[in-house]
Amino acid sequence: MKIKSVKAFPIEFPLDFPAQDATGIWYNWSTVIVKVTAENGVAGYGEIGPIHGGGIPAFTGLIEHRLKDLVIGQDCFDRERLYERMVGRGTSAYAFGAKGAAVSAAAGIDIALWDLTGKLLQTPVWNLLGGCVHDKIPAYASGFFGIKGRALTAEESGEEAKSYADQGFKGVKMKIGFGLEQDMKNLEAVRNALGPDLGIMVDANQCFDYPDLMRNMEYYKAFNLTFIEEPIRINDLYNMANLAVNAGVPIAAGENYYTKYEFREVIEKRAVNIIQPDIIHAGGISETKKIAAMADAYDIPLCPHIHASVAVSAAIHLLASCSNSLASEYITSGGSYGLRKELCGNCCMVKDGFVPVPQEPGLGIVVNEKVFEKYYPKWLR
Repeated sequence: MKIKSVKAFPIEFPLDFPAQDATGIWYNWSTVIVKVTAENGVAGYGEIGPIHGGGIPAFTGLIEHRLKDLVIGQDCFDRERLYERMVGRGTSAYAFGAKGAAVSAAAGIDIALWDLTGKLLQTPVWNLLGGCVHDKIPAYASGFFGIKGRALTAEESGEEAKSYADQGFKGVKMKIGFGLEQDMKNLEAVRNALGPDLGIMVDANQCFDYPDLMRNMEYYKAFNLTFIEEPIRINDLYNMANLAVNAGVPIAAGENYYTKYEFREVIEKRAVNIIQPDIIHAGGISETKKIAAMADAYDIPLCPHIHASVAVSAAIHLLASCSNSLASEYITSGGSYGLRKELCGNCCMVKDGFVPVPQEPGLGIVVNEKVFEKYYPKWLR
């Protein structure tokens, strides 16, 4: 079955209030949805993003002016060959590099091809990935993005944590890096709200340096953290590995690594205790399945970074097919959740603390294309 067309749809979803982490603030949720249509009219959908307030024209341009010409007219079942073609093997696509925007753009097409293939074969993507190991995935609530452009207070942190516990989530992931005193107040409020049994994960967004973090690690350890994510610069693999051995808290990272080659180095150097590839950034379903298998060989749990709309379902299908799956990140704020509900309906919505694995063909989503026009960036018209 030949590929007839590839189209990129930029989206800029407005936020009611700015969202933030320890390193920045964003005012809208931007992403690019990719639609790949076969010659019989069946279409699959993928995603490029997230893009916190910028970059839409660059990603759209990569699809429209470079990558689509590499796949149109090709057999849509040849996902492996087409992925290699897009990231540069045998073509001049390598001029755009083998990480960053180029890999994310290729991932958008790759995810759409898996969706399309599943629809053509009338089977879920997880079945194409080796079958269903898990029929539901435990979810932790990921949020704490601040309010009205500022970081949360301890009281607000506790209230948000309690709301997630009341919904049945198995744990929460919160932002840290706002100074030791404020971090401790927020963590104490969250632990009190959750009680001793639910998990607390923290995300530092690379805001610490190694000496300061090691000096203060005993304070963070006191809260029995499930993991600390991206505590220092993620390319400092030497000190990431030191943390993984000596911190006393599991170290997690992966959302900012690209392709199996970067992950191979991270895994071989034992720079993480928990691996977190983002299916968009890592290279789509084709590449992330290989990363998951590498991690499994080193007995490293898979807990992917998930902050998207269409790609949420792609990540759930991947988790369903992997024996080393730990949990699903589940974001309920920051813009992506609101967009996902409008764009994809109720697919992969959490129930009693678990995300049910879709059983419908492809990714199991029905995309509302009216959203493409509704949130098309006005400044691009």
